[in-house]
Amino acid sequence: MSSPTLFDKSHVPELPQMTEEFMEYLKGEKGSSHHTLTNYEIDLRHWFKFLFDRSGGKFDLEQLSDLKRLREFLSFEMEKYERATVARRLSVIKGFLKFLHREGWLDKNVARLISLPRKIDKLPMVLKTDEMLKLLEGIPTDTLREKRMKAIVELLYSTGIRVSELAGLTQEKVDFKTGVIRVFGKGSKERILPFGRHCQKALRDYVDSMPAFQKRGPETALFLNNEGGAVSVRTVQRNLREFATEILGPVGSRVTPHTLRHSCATHLLAGGAGLREIQELLGHRSLVTTQKYTQVDIERLKKSYQAAHPKERKETDGIASDISTD
Repeated sequence: MSSPTLFDKSHVPELPQMTEEFMEYLKGEKGSSHHTLTNYEIDLRHWFKFLFDRSGGKFDLEQLSDLKRLREFLSFEMEKYERATVARRLSVIKGFLKFLHREGWLDKNVARLISLPRKIDKLPMVLKTDEMLKLLEGIPTDTLREKRMKAIVELLYSTGIRVSELAGLTQEKVDFKTGVIRVFGKGSKERILPFGRHCQKALRDYVDSMPAFQKRGPETALFLNNEGGAVSVRTVQRNLREFATEILGPVGSRVTPHTLRHSCATHLLAGGAGLREIQELLGHRSLVTTQKYTQVDIERLKKSYQAAHPKERKETDGIASDISTD
């Protein structure tokens, strides 16, 4: 762990080592990305802090196997966070305890005895086609920052890549001649993805506008911050919300990089692309994950049907009274 000071006074001096070995296991055997490992460590720290606080500073190894404490932690978290966040933290804790039990740190793994209620999947937020086009066309390109934002939005929407994949792109991964990029997704699996001509123009405009000192070589990050390092995921999220809110108003305040990923998939499906192609584009391991976009499309079809069908349309301004239903 990067900063084990929280547990300097605990009775588990092995805790930093245990966590470090777990992270190495995830990185080496599971192929987890740096972004994933960082989030896992944050999730574990939430749990560790809870145990430390509830033990009055007498946190010891046995508490990692205390089923009652784990249930208390989950109840505590459910009062503060969305169910999806708590479910993810439980999943991380389960993996951690399973690892510790397998490696001999713990005599038993209590996490296998606990689970959260089955979650109700929410349909992802998707921009309408005209909203997406308004966002793309509304981003100015007068400054390098604006050109970077334009290129980022074009690339996210054109390819459907994850924001972590975008932040990890280097200049050598972009082939302007063939119009494809190479990205490494979950499990370090490489995908070769095409991007459209509008995206290519935005990318070229951004790269050509970079100061000479930032073009250090093919391994340089594609999207750079002011210091010349790779732009962070949080910077992309923050800047996107800023631009989207200015262009789209209240709707834009809810736009995230994942919104563009969802919009890309949904618009492709509506345009006739097959689920298998979309699965490959997004890098989903299971087709079941990709099928949620059919739900989005069906929901839109329902709304269009209810708005247009004479038998479903609500009576407004006396229109329905003029329609014969015989």
